[in-house]
Amino acid sequence: MIGTINDTIASEGSLLAASFLFGIVLMMLYDIFRIFRHIVKHGTVFMAIEDVFYWLLCAIGIFAMLYQENDGLLRWFVIGGVALGMLFENALISPWVIRIFVKIIGVWLKLFGKVIKAGGRPAKKILIFFRKELKKIRKAIKIGIDKE
Repeated sequence: MIGTINDTIASEGSLLAASFLFGIVLMMLYDIFRIFRHIVKHGTVFMAIEDVFYWLLCAIGIFAMLYQENDGLLRWFVIGGVALGMLFENALISPWVIRIFVKIIGVWLKLFGKVIKAGGRPAKKILIFFRKELKKIRKAIKIGIDKE
């Protein structure tokens, strides 16, 4: 009898730890949305759509975890573990991750923009040249068709 109680407690403890880690992972996923929001400014409607999509993913993920680990039984300590993991990540890890990644991506975007801008000038001149030549060819073809 004592062995089964210890096994049960051990399995519930591992389930609590797994739910805590799952909460951290879910919040890191939300950090990706936050970083995207810092880089690409968009309105309230689009943010609401993102949030609905995120919470649907969370619900499906938590359900899948409960189904796999606990035969689909809803255990409130699992929900509490997920919530504590999310709060932990949001309070301690998230501010640093968001700041660092927004800066890194911002630098990359500025560098990429300069490369595109530098390469864009010659490309623009080439396009203007081809446009003029195509207009000449079109005009010659049009004159040739009108003569017939």
